[in-house]
Amino acid sequence: MTTTHWTQTRLQSAFTKRGKLSRLATGLTVFLLVVVLVGTGILLYIRHPATMGKLDVVTTPPGAEVWLDGRRIGTAPCTIERVGLGLHTLRAVHEGFILAEREVLVEEKDTAAAVSFVLQPVKADLQPSPARDGAPTERIAEFMQQAAEAFRRGDLVTPANDNALYYSDAVLLIQPDNEPARALRARIRDTLARQAELAAGRGDLAAAQAAYATLLSRFPSDEQSKSGINRIADLIEANRGRATRFLALAEAALANGHYLDPPQANAYFYLSQVLAHDRGQSQAQRLRAEVRHAAQSTAERYVAQGDLARATAEYRRLARLFPEDRALYNRLRQLERQQAPKDNQTVSAVSLPAARQLTGRQSSQVSQAGTLRFSATGLVFAAPSGMESLSIATEDIARLQASRTQLTVTLTDGRVYRFTGTELERGAAVWRNLRNLSTSPHPLPGEHLESPRNPYE
Repeated sequence: MTTTHWTQTRLQSAFTKRGKLSRLATGLTVFLLVVVLVGTGILLYIRHPATMGKLDVVTTPPGAEVWLDGRRIGTAPCTIERVGLGLHTLRAVHEGFILAEREVLVEEKDTAAAVSFVLQPVKADLQPSPARDGAPTERIAEFMQQAAEAFRRGDLVTPANDNALYYSDAVLLIQPDNEPARALRARIRDTLARQAELAAGRGDLAAAQAAYATLLSRFPSDEQSKSGINRIADLIEANRGRATRFLALAEAALANGHYLDPPQANAYFYLSQVLAHDRGQSQAQRLRAEVRHAAQSTAERYVAQGDLARATAEYRRLARLFPEDRALYNRLRQLERQQAPKDNQTVSAVSLPAARQLTGRQSSQVSQAGTLRFSATGLVFAAPSGMESLSIATEDIARLQASRTQLTVTLTDGRVYRFTGTELERGAAVWRNLRNLSTSPHPLPGEHLESPRNPYE
């Protein structure tokens, strides 16, 4: 019995020691694994720093607020660390100066990319204004008109320094309570959201992803966009296996000359789906560059044939599809200048001092001084009080009656606005002439899109 007890004790001791050794070995293995993983991560970060980039930003004058993709970074001069590769939007904001914006392409480089802004002051009115507090109503009216024109063209957030959101924000920096600029900003957000939903509905996950990303970069607090981009990311992940098929379809479309058309059956579309799954897909990036070059060659053939209108339309589309290529936008502007009227007497807009007639207490008439601007897109009234400013689209005007010192504008919904000032009859004549010369308005982005077969089905 003593022998049996001694044997059991020895066995228990052996099992205990073995258990301790086993736990020690397991702990040591886990520790070594963690060390290896951390070391590998550090080594990859050191060897492959190009996964993130840096931006050195300076402004003249210094001290401007710097914003990157809708996030406030700090004041210039500054260095922005760990910026993802790809296209980003930088803004410089300085009190007393016009908003400056630039699209920056962060590429695989070991050194920081230098970005500089030379800010332009908000100039005084180009002509005397009846505004009592010195508000730059001339500049506000100009920006409001340009915002309306950019929106009609479909240039909602690109190209830099010439889009509807840029001009709206430029107005709001000068006059934070400007009601038309606020309303247009909300309309831009709603239009981008509608574009994203329409793209998702027709199966263009790449376009939906891009639209939601744009929304978040310009409207960072938009909760609908946050949930939308997560939903699209889940759909893209669920269809990851189709990237190879899309790449083959892109090669076939490119070989057949289907660079940008027909809708959702062209090389650009298929390559966009591939890059939505894997932005680093080198073959897709190479083919995308070929598509851009081929489409640009087609546009240049239209130029050679003298069909500048068609060439301009093609370059406008290219500038939107390839926003990282600034040369496309520059060529577009060059073609637009070539088609501009040669007559130096032709004007695109005219601004005149005016006063808006308001109904005050006990039905008495109250005047609000400001600047009234006439252009093909409509009438813009900029007042020192942003709540009294107006933006009236040409298509909303039912009747316009003018004398030399009075102007009555009746809208299609029955509302009536009255203004007084000097030479208002001349402004009305300019508006009528520009309205007759202008082409039919561009369809609003997202409102003319068809719904072809979903390529993921």
